[in-house]
Amino acid sequence: MRAENLLLALNDEYKACSFYASVSSYGQVFVHLQNAEQTHINALSWHLQNLGVVIPQNPYNAESFASFSSIEEILQTALINENKNVELYNTLIANEKDSEVLDTFYRLQAASFNNHIPALIHTFEQVQGVARDSTQNLQSTLKALSEGKALLNEAGEMVNKMQNGALSQMELESFLHKLNYSLIGGVIVGALGASLLNEFLNQNKE
Repeated sequence: MRAENLLLALNDEYKACSFYASVSSYGQVFVHLQNAEQTHINALSWHLQNLGVVIPQNPYNAESFASFSSIEEILQTALINENKNVELYNTLIANEKDSEVLDTFYRLQAASFNNHIPALIHTFEQVQGVARDSTQNLQSTLKALSEGKALLNEAGEMVNKMQNGALSQMELESFLHKLNYSLIGGVIVGALGASLLNEFLNQNKE
């Protein structure tokens, strides 16, 4: 069973290595995993060479895998594949008796379980964290723009009241106070707000 088990394991490692190579441009984590899978391939190939078995060529390439629209999809697919790899080694280990081959199977399985899967989960959490931050920033910006639009509308009302002589000093001070606490208030108070204040004070002097 040694050769058969080794060939099954090799095929899965070929697939994993090619998968990570095809998505390596999406992040360094995939480059590291590709290199790790190549190490697994070398370990399995060493056993096959000792058995005198011809080592097959890698049948997988970039075209072997579906295209992805986001890094989240890649990470989810990678996690599914790594879990399947762990399950495959459970089957191979149950069917293998050679101690040296078993040792290799255990080591490769442990690498997937203890190193590959945690690295992918960590990357996925980072990506999700960035997405949450981006969403929060977008929401803050939209809120600021909405508040700014309301302030501009109120500024227009201040102008109308001032022109009609109906603007009180308390109303103007309250409006300028709002500008001080607004994200875009500095722009308004630097132009329209200051103009309003000057005209209002000039009217009072008259």
